[in-house]
Amino acid sequence: MPISTGIAKVHGGVVAPATLHGGYPMTFLKVVDSNSGFTADTVDGNGQITAEGGFAVAIRAIQQIGTIVYIGTRANGQFVVAVDSSTINPYVSANTDTSVTAAVEFAIEATSTFGNTITITDISGLAAGTLA
Repeated sequence: MPISTGIAKVHGGVVAPATLHGGYPMTFLKVVDSNSGFTADTVDGNGQITAEGGFAVAIRAIQQIGTIVYIGTRANGQFVVAVDSSTINPYVSANTDTSVTAAVEFAIEATSTFGNTITITDISGLAAGTLA
């Protein structure tokens, strides 16, 4: 019996080729700061971080909500992140909304780096070709 090629499987399910997330169910979020505060860390001549940038602060805040399995390219105004859907806990802060978008927004805005300038959009539907 010939072995078929071209279909990648993770844990028995068909997945897109070259998956790096190991089959985790992911929630993709677009994170936008209207003040372009997702800056890089400041480093000295030896490559040591001397001041943490806004990007690192935002990533650390998102880690309070769930396990990050993908981080997109940093831009000062926005980035994309994927969180393992199975680990999302929207109740880790004083946030009273049960949505992951509200929880992530609250967690980032609660830092001393950001004010009320964050907008979170769940873009998980993009994987299926829907923009809703």
